[in-house]
Amino acid sequence: MKITTNNQYRPILHWSDLTEEQQNFRYGMYEDIEESSFFEYKECVYDLNDFLRVNDSLNGKGKDHDLYGWDGYHNETFFSSIVVKYSDCGDAVRVGLATS
Repeated sequence: MKITTNNQYRPILHWSDLTEEQQNFRYGMYEDIEESSFFEYKECVYDLNDFLRVNDSLNGKGKDHDLYGWDGYHNETFFSSIVVKYSDCGDAVRVGLATS
C-alpha cells in the first residue's frame, strides 16, 4: 500500500465554518450534524464521523500493518482510502491518500 501526503495539517472545521453551499450539498439532512467535525481536502469536505479508527494492533501485526501511525481511514474506492492523523493538540488533521 502506498500513502501519498504532503504532511500539511488541515484545520478541523465545525458546522458553522462551512459555507452555505457545503451545508446544503451533503449535510442538510442530518439533525445532529452541528456536533460533527469536518476538514477540507482536494475541494471536498469530509466528516470525521465517517472515518473508521485504525487499531495499531491491526490483525496482530503491530507496526507492520499498512496504516500504522494513522488514526483513521475512509474508503473512497475499492483501491483507495483517505487516511487522517490528528495533530497533538487535536485541532487539525494530516491527510493522505492510501492506494493499493
